Amino acid sequence: MKNQDSVENQDSVENLMQQGTQAASIKRKRPVSFTVLLIFASVFNGLLLVLMLAGLFYHDVVLNILQQYYPQVYISPATSFLLTLAGALIFGISVFGLILLWQYKRSGIYFYIPAQIIMLIMLVFVLKSYDYTNIGIAVVVMIIFGLYAGDMNPRKAASKSISS
Repeated sequence: MKNQDSVENQDSVENLMQQGTQAASIKRKRPVSFTVLLIFASVFNGLLLVLMLAGLFYHDVVLNILQQYYPQVYISPATSFLLTLAGALIFGISVFGLILLWQYKRSGIYFYIPAQIIMLIMLVFVLKSYDYTNIGIAVVVMIIFGLYAGDMNPRKAASKSISS
């Protein structure tokens, strides 16, 4: 009797382990349109991160560029350095969020979108730049990533694959 109970318990444990392995091996497929948008956003944010990091070493060049493109705002050398440092941090966080999104992890949204919002706030309120094209593109990309985030819910993906 005891042997039969232990065999049944062992079988049930093995079944649970197999189900857990199957659930863990469910691979969510990333849509092609999401992949294309991720590549676009990664190239854009990656290039800006590289430029911001280079700007930390060449502050005088960044200062001249900022004064040329934003003549309506006085920018001191210290302000230029702080803006470049903040930009490097923001785009670094954005790239980290994009890496997580590439791995189809929902947590990437929580890094990417706030970093982009901070970048837009700096662009509009600090530099007084009203470049509606860039602002519009950034907002549309954030909205699309937010819409895809709903499909990244692990429970939702597991229930879809079980019902299929």
